[in-house]
Amino acid sequence: MAGLYQILNEQGYKTAAIVGMTKNVGKTVTLNNLVKEFEKNGKPIGLISAGYDGERVDRLTLKDKPRIYAPVNAIVATAEACFKVAEARLEYLEAGSMSTPLGEVYLARVLEPGLVELAGPASVSGLKGLIFRMYNYGSENVLVDGAINRIASASPDVSENTILASGASLGPTMDDVIKKTIFRCELFQTPEVEDEKLLKEALSGLQDGLAVHLYTCSTGYKSDSVSAAIPMQAGAQVIGKCDNNTAALVFGGAFIDGLIEELINHFDTPPMVIVRDATKLFISPENYYRFRNRGGEVRVLKRINLVAVTLNPTDPGGRGYDPRMFLEKMREALQPIPVFDLVYESA
Repeated sequence: MAGLYQILNEQGYKTAAIVGMTKNVGKTVTLNNLVKEFEKNGKPIGLISAGYDGERVDRLTLKDKPRIYAPVNAIVATAEACFKVAEARLEYLEAGSMSTPLGEVYLARVLEPGLVELAGPASVSGLKGLIFRMYNYGSENVLVDGAINRIASASPDVSENTILASGASLGPTMDDVIKKTIFRCELFQTPEVEDEKLLKEALSGLQDGLAVHLYTCSTGYKSDSVSAAIPMQAGAQVIGKCDNNTAALVFGGAFIDGLIEELINHFDTPPMVIVRDATKLFISPENYYRFRNRGGEVRVLKRINLVAVTLNPTDPGGRGYDPRMFLEKMREALQPIPVFDLVYESA
């Protein structure tokens, strides 16, 4: 099986997000592994985070954390306060025109390699803007650090590839960890809308509202858009428009358990649900499978390209699994998705 770097290289895309399912699952280890592979192969990279990462000590557990390594000529996006604690020598390039709790975000070039802290925007638009500037400064590839509670980094509008990091800290047992990882992979691989007319009408409707009711008509499909003060209100309103002619419901924002429960409770066969991409799905496995068993379908306008899963068999809280057994069981459960334990396999 090809290695993680080889898989990304073969994809031919320029951006990759590393998303952790929870804390302490080895996301930073995965990021650093890729950084060093890009460095070894002479490819200049950009480094950005959808949030804050790379600090010396976990603010909740007070345990040491792996730091983020930045090689020479890498372009990093990080907040002003992070420049003061960087061990790498950085050259200011420009302000990023956005701020974080740690100050304004700047772009910098690494003059001498070392460890850095990354603090960046959590929004899709903010990430996209900074990534575009990184390419202008010479980055051939950009690695986006993310976490499951800031999964904007995995959006296809930000990253062309996504790597999911999972591990022992995700659940109380190995079976629980595997089930949760399977479910997240299934959501990330939610298929796109195949009907071109339905897709066109859905996109058109979202330009006018936060949620869209798509219904069948003599010419194919028509849309009825709904706007509201908050996306949740729009979602509830569009559900109220359902009738026998309903073809699908399109949610521009998050699709959560409250909405899927309403569909399950009110319809023998729920209508199709369409979201922008799988980062908008915040639903439990129980409700998701209930919805599917009732004949409901979930589709996306853009699909996430999940290229691999990485594992951390240890948990700082004390629980851990035999790395070989954990890796074998996860590979069996997730095939054909490539699964790696980068530390165990390198040893």
